[in-house]
Amino acid sequence: MPSHRYHLAAQYDWQLRTGFYLSLENDTEEPVGSLRTLRLALGVGDGNEWRFIVVTREWQLGREYRVQARITAEEATLWLDGEQVGRSAGGFRPRGGNLEVGIVPAWASAPTEYTATSQVSVTAGSGRPREFSIRPRADIPEPVRMFNPETVWGQSAQVERFVPTLPLVIEARFRLHPMPDWKRFQPYIDRYGQCRYARFSHKVRSDDDLRRSLQEEQRLLAQWGVPADYDPYGGYRKAGWRERGTGFYRVVRRGRTWWLVTPEGNPCFYLGVCSVPALTWEMTPVSDREAVFEWLPPREGKTAELWRRSVWGEGGDTEYVCLHSVNLMRRFGDRWKEESIQLAKRRLLAWGFSGVGKWDKIDSFPHSPVLGHWDVPNLVRHPDIFDPAIQARFRESLRQQIEPHRQNPWVLGWSVGNEYDEIVTREEIRQILRLSGAPPGKRALVDYALEQLYRNDLARLAQAWRVEARDRNAFYTAQPTPPDEDVENLRRFYADRYYEWLYRTVKELAPNHLYFGFWIVPGWWENEQDWFLSARHCDVLGYDRYAPVFADEWMESLISRIDKPILCGEFSFPAWYDGARAYGRYHVWARDEAETADLYVRWVRDAARHPACVGVMWFQYRDQPLTGRGPGRGNTLVIGEHFAFGLVDYTDRPKWEMLRRMREVNLQAVQIRLRQRSR
Repeated sequence: MPSHRYHLAAQYDWQLRTGFYLSLENDTEEPVGSLRTLRLALGVGDGNEWRFIVVTREWQLGREYRVQARITAEEATLWLDGEQVGRSAGGFRPRGGNLEVGIVPAWASAPTEYTATSQVSVTAGSGRPREFSIRPRADIPEPVRMFNPETVWGQSAQVERFVPTLPLVIEARFRLHPMPDWKRFQPYIDRYGQCRYARFSHKVRSDDDLRRSLQEEQRLLAQWGVPADYDPYGGYRKAGWRERGTGFYRVVRRGRTWWLVTPEGNPCFYLGVCSVPALTWEMTPVSDREAVFEWLPPREGKTAELWRRSVWGEGGDTEYVCLHSVNLMRRFGDRWKEESIQLAKRRLLAWGFSGVGKWDKIDSFPHSPVLGHWDVPNLVRHPDIFDPAIQARFRESLRQQIEPHRQNPWVLGWSVGNEYDEIVTREEIRQILRLSGAPPGKRALVDYALEQLYRNDLARLAQAWRVEARDRNAFYTAQPTPPDEDVENLRRFYADRYYEWLYRTVKELAPNHLYFGFWIVPGWWENEQDWFLSARHCDVLGYDRYAPVFADEWMESLISRIDKPILCGEFSFPAWYDGARAYGRYHVWARDEAETADLYVRWVRDAARHPACVGVMWFQYRDQPLTGRGPGRGNTLVIGEHFAFGLVDYTDRPKWEMLRRMREVNLQAVQIRLRQRSR
């Protein structure tokens, strides 16, 4: 369901159920949110649950509305135009960090038929009010503003390390306006994948610009050279110690510090880059919006392979195209694939990286493959690993993916699936128990509940689950409603068995390689038990984390409670350029490439100092397409993510000043780690 949020003021953590937000919200089945489905909402978290006050009105364009929200230790109240419209009794648990004002979050930026301007005042305790005026920036051309809610709705504001002392009072005046018609500026995208209306000094304007930039790059790469103190797998040859080389990556513990050891036996702090070389990925949807593009490559001939359909597996016939591949063709000619791959490898080494991270690979170069389920059917969200037939099918799928690389020393380690997709949820357990019949997964849940939770007391189980069943077989086919505590216990049991089976199976198929789990995202789960369950069934706990710092107090607490090395599979701070280049603003972002470099340097230094961390991987190699990577289709300007994550831009040109800083800390990282051991 398309969602839109405009946070008048917000400081919260949804998963931890802490903090607050005052927001204009819209959830609708329609492609564009209307005033009819708009609502005003106050959300307050007490650490255990969220409480909400939600108001609907017959909203009018052009009219000014006045809102006040007041949060105390005992209650939250909401007023609209001087009238109290809601009260919610209960406590409040603050969420530290930044206060955000006038922000449209990236995850809830679906199209709307309206926009808003606002004036917001936030008063914490007896402090002075902090006042904000949220308006579109006049110095950014209107067509460029169309790409990004932050620039259409107005420049948001932040207060760093805001302390929400009670009572907390948020007052706002907002006015709704019709959304400008973005179509009148078509086409938006030039033949190089850039915004036609964006103005910046090094914009590509001809094929000659691309070729000249390549010549300059060759000069700089020759000047920087390839660091000589590392083995081909990223191991440091001058550490003063080494382990026995086994021909594969492994981990060892020296004192308190975990180390990744390369196939040659040298210690390594792995620095990877995801999605390299990304020759024809990421793509952008074209169906229903060809007018957005000034030029599109032919669908036949040399550029035919740049066109594909439904690349996210969404079904249907949505056309996608990869425009950055055309820039590679312009730079390198007919050998664009071979030349791009060789240049990518040379770049990573010159920039001080160890190899590739997730999502792609270069032959005879370190990389970390992510295994898929392929065509293995799900019981609900995951395959039924209690079913021997499904086990055999899943194992064969994994075998086909692993077998060609079973003896490959360049494989850093394996993982299966990615992030939240591999979390076993409470709702998944409820749905399994509601299935008709008695599939093995459902039988396993019933057996566990009867034997472990109810000590074989059928009558007590029947009463608790609200079913009429006199024997075990009747429970197998019943459709119970178990209490929440049972659902959580069953969820942990099911997840534990699922992760254990994946770990054991991958290690049987690739006994010499490391296993990283499924790149769990701290906080994007059911609860912290998912972290511990994942850590139990891996060699190194792989995780993804998009956050300003490597490990805050909460993250440090999670790491300290597992006796495992960790590897960060994705982190990033994409530059937003204040909206001037039409890229989106990610939830963890930098104003420009200089700030991206600052954040990267701090992150890598902190990670290298941490005794549990054996490496980190930057997301990603290239910037995303301005019109979004999908999935989806429709007559809208942006579909899906469109962030400047890359080390190289969309025209394949490196971000040199940012990379100079990254290279410096990359070449220091292993020495920083070695110094920690000597203290």
